[in-house]
Amino acid sequence: MMARLTGRGRKAGARAVDRKAREIAAAVREAAPGVRVAREGDDVVLSGRGVWRRRLGDPALRWIGGMLR
Repeated sequence: MMARLTGRGRKAGARAVDRKAREIAAAVREAAPGVRVAREGDDVVLSGRGVWRRRLGDPALRWIGGMLR
């Protein structure tokens, strides 16, 4: 019984991670046009020309964690 409960918890957690990663990717695409957004497993990867420099001045790229709400 405990193994089933643990399995259900892991599946629910994986679904929540997937949902949040999709939400973050969509929010970044909307807030930062010109930045390429890709999912790599559970990670959301931002890329593009000058994205590192742009991150310094663009609040949408500096505070991606704020999109988790």
